[in-house]
Amino acid sequence: MSRRRGVAAFVVVVSLCVAPRAADAHVGGGAIVQDGAAGPYRLLVTIRPPNVVPGIAAVDVLATDDDVERVSVVPVPLQGEGVKSPPTPDQARRDAADPHLFTSSIWLMQTGSWQVRVTAEGHRGAGAFAVPVPALSKTVKPMSPFLVGLLIALLALLVCGAIAIIGASVREADLAEGAAADARRLRRGRIAMAICAGVLALAVAGGRSWWNDEARHYRRLVYKPMAATTQLEGGTLHLTLSDPGWLRWRKLDDLLPEHGHLMHLFAVRTPELDAIAHLHPASAAPPAFTQPLPPSGALPGGTYRLFGDIVHATGLDETATASLDLPATRPEATGALDPDDAWATIPSAASAGAPSFTFPDGSGRMLWTPPARLEAGRTIELVFEVQSPSGEPVDAIEPYMGMAGHAMILARDLTIFAHVHPTGSVPMAALALVPGAAMIDHARHAGMRFPARIQFPYNFPRAGAYRVFVQIKRAGKIQTAAYDVVVGSQQP
Repeated sequence: MSRRRGVAAFVVVVSLCVAPRAADAHVGGGAIVQDGAAGPYRLLVTIRPPNVVPGIAAVDVLATDDDVERVSVVPVPLQGEGVKSPPTPDQARRDAADPHLFTSSIWLMQTGSWQVRVTAEGHRGAGAFAVPVPALSKTVKPMSPFLVGLLIALLALLVCGAIAIIGASVREADLAEGAAADARRLRRGRIAMAICAGVLALAVAGGRSWWNDEARHYRRLVYKPMAATTQLEGGTLHLTLSDPGWLRWRKLDDLLPEHGHLMHLFAVRTPELDAIAHLHPASAAPPAFTQPLPPSGALPGGTYRLFGDIVHATGLDETATASLDLPATRPEATGALDPDDAWATIPSAASAGAPSFTFPDGSGRMLWTPPARLEAGRTIELVFEVQSPSGEPVDAIEPYMGMAGHAMILARDLTIFAHVHPTGSVPMAALALVPGAAMIDHARHAGMRFPARIQFPYNFPRAGAYRVFVQIKRAGKIQTAAYDVVVGSQQP
């Protein structure tokens, strides 16, 4: 084999080794946002987990109080012996433009459930709280074309140089100065170059095999979302979860109740996004669930996208997705609907230009106060006020599953879905796993009332068009409002 052909073969092999591969897309993603109290200080914490693990998570801590002097953050496992031996906390840096904002970067070294402990210090002492964070490898980062080309060029240079050096050393190493190599030496040099090329070819082939083995091992760690299958029998929906093959510590029967339910199932009619149901399937033995459907006159027929929120005993929260073709006319369900089930048809949504949504029964309306800057990657608060038909704030709203309200945020292309509470995007069941936290007793909320003004902290993952559904409970009835939201690109 000639030197030119040998180099060409090496280039092809290296190209196969370093060629980028596309990652599968899935619902979810984006930052984790949590509003909490660190002792006497109220903090709004935003955590952007890495897309690959090990990786660096970015942490932003916004203090609403003026007297917070220092903020520190540290990652520890959510459960296990590692909780008792945290590493040295990282001192967050105060932002030069905003003295209330502190930023930090922390390493998450292993796939699994973590907690980020946030400590605030000031004149009123120190306080801390923890935010659960799932560390998941969600993608395989491709190599840039420039780096691929550079590596190929460097390898070609090394291969050519090595072959030339071996050939010259065999051919001329012991040759007297000024003497010319004879035919025998030239032949020996060519044989040595051919052997060297063969050895290097085996080395590159072995490197490719090692590279592919590492890539296969890493791909086993890349998060694969829970799958769901549906079957409609009369007016009853049967939904079954299945694991497409991910890490063995994920189970199908270890679900924790979130607001008293093992699953929160959201059904949104597509592509119009003009009908939504917030349901709570029952399960005698997960992963199988059953759900009586609302009557035909209450929830129109069509193609629905399903989003099933669940929380595992490890603290990992997931959203399983499926599609359902719902007939316009269907038999009545035999089972009883859950008191927390709600559904609504949305003839038209409100927007930033017309931010008032009137409830279909005429009992009142909901007014959205758009933020000054609505940009992807920026944590904001979606603020709503429940008003009477005349525009006055209502006296109070009732707890809906222990919360003042629930917001469902859905990208128009259905690639992003989030179920958000006034406290943030972290499920309460995951928060309860933090050592020292107490499970929430929803029964004690029965007589509570919340102010008419509610807000949901959120960080839109990317620019684009979204529809935001907001649900509240008033006078014993669950009301649903809808808003079309356009998110711009973040400005420097």
